[in-house]
Amino acid sequence: MSNMNTQLLNLLLLLVFSCFSCFLVLVPVSAKVFLSIDCGSSSLKPRTDENSIVWVGDGPYIQTGNIHQVNGSTEPKFDSNVMSTLRAFPTRKKNCYSIDIDNKAEEDNTMVDRVLVRANFYYGNYDNKSSPPTFNLQFNGNNWKQNNNTENSIVYEEVVFSLKKGNNIDVCLAQTQPDNIPFISALEVRSLDSDAYSYVPSDYPSFFVDRVAYGTNTTIRYPEDSYDRIWDSYGPLSNTSPLMRVRSTSPSINVNIEDKPPEAVLRTTLTSSKDLLYSRTRNLTVPLIHLNAYFSEVIKLNSTQKRSFDIIVNNNLDNSIILPKNPVIPPYGRALEVHILNVTTFNSSFSILFNRTNDSTLAPLINAIEEFIIGEKLAQGTNSKDVGALGLLQKSFIQLQDWNGDPCLPSPYTWDWVACNDDTDSPRITALVAESNSFRVSLNSLILYLNDLGLKGRLPDFSAMNALKTINLGNNTPS
Repeated sequence: MSNMNTQLLNLLLLLVFSCFSCFLVLVPVSAKVFLSIDCGSSSLKPRTDENSIVWVGDGPYIQTGNIHQVNGSTEPKFDSNVMSTLRAFPTRKKNCYSIDIDNKAEEDNTMVDRVLVRANFYYGNYDNKSSPPTFNLQFNGNNWKQNNNTENSIVYEEVVFSLKKGNNIDVCLAQTQPDNIPFISALEVRSLDSDAYSYVPSDYPSFFVDRVAYGTNTTIRYPEDSYDRIWDSYGPLSNTSPLMRVRSTSPSINVNIEDKPPEAVLRTTLTSSKDLLYSRTRNLTVPLIHLNAYFSEVIKLNSTQKRSFDIIVNNNLDNSIILPKNPVIPPYGRALEVHILNVTTFNSSFSILFNRTNDSTLAPLINAIEEFIIGEKLAQGTNSKDVGALGLLQKSFIQLQDWNGDPCLPSPYTWDWVACNDDTDSPRITALVAESNSFRVSLNSLILYLNDLGLKGRLPDFSAMNALKTINLGNNTPS
């Protein structure tokens, strides 16, 4: 075969595989799992946005809720088409998306351990009530946070956590007030490398509060960030601001450090003729906040120049452990990450001072920073034998198949036909019973309400529920 024919064949194969990849849900990026769900979209075909992110409809992941159209937001860091639909949940105390991810990377068979999940909300007055709702977010049987919305702005929440068992991710929306109907606009799942955020113990989730790239004029996310983290720009700066934007002169920046920040956030920085002060007030219910700070020198220093600074937390009123303990010296052409952990908030405020050392000829700089809080220890979830038996019941009766998420956790947001004991880590099922449409709950029991559901058929073998004591299947016709 001639060289020209070989080249034509290779080009044809490239085009074929390129077209084929358009129909894959998993995007071929460094993340093993890269799933973007357009909530409320009824489209059966994936769609690629301007950031090369492939979006799919939410039909395969949830069977409850109502679809609504809304005028799409014009915020540039979000796709307006994705934000033009939402799914609302006027019934049930919680409704859950269930995502069964491919738990092995195709290339090396390594397991997916830690994931970033982002939930996006754009109310846009879809119900003509001009009353943005408040509701609770949950994941894998754990509390996430209370979600508060505005009428015309996009709200998004992020959590990073390790998968404790299996490969299922459940994201639930729980109603807290009768007139506040939960809704969601988009749901995203990104797997992380095993060393990403690994200084947080695997039994605890991280809830991100803020992520900022200094000196940039636009938001940075995928494809610049392979994990698709959203880095907001800082500014604009006024003409009287003491801060200065500086762009790196390095032809390339090595970002091969544990949390792998995108090179784009290290190409610009803020500096000043004096020290830099990072001060924030946060409406937090926890006393501690944690930060990751990223540094990279923007100019190649000569022998007479030195940039060196200390990190001082809350004007030395805090006993936080700062790593590294020595002064920070930003490297040229490389990235340096500093963990500033266990920062105490005083009246919801805290401050981080980047203080020039005595021998430094140049002022401090900062390229990017992340704020997060560490949540409570992850729950194990409802006893796995009981969950498996419930799964058999769901497979046998179509009326039960649209219930997702942990049946018991977090309390009190159990399934409507389930009541659980007070074990907040791994509850057991001890009863299937109901009386007059209300739960009859006894201590150390879990109750399943199966009356009046119109169940018809043969009961499966759910003997794995070895703590089961009572069954009530009134007004059903099992054969």
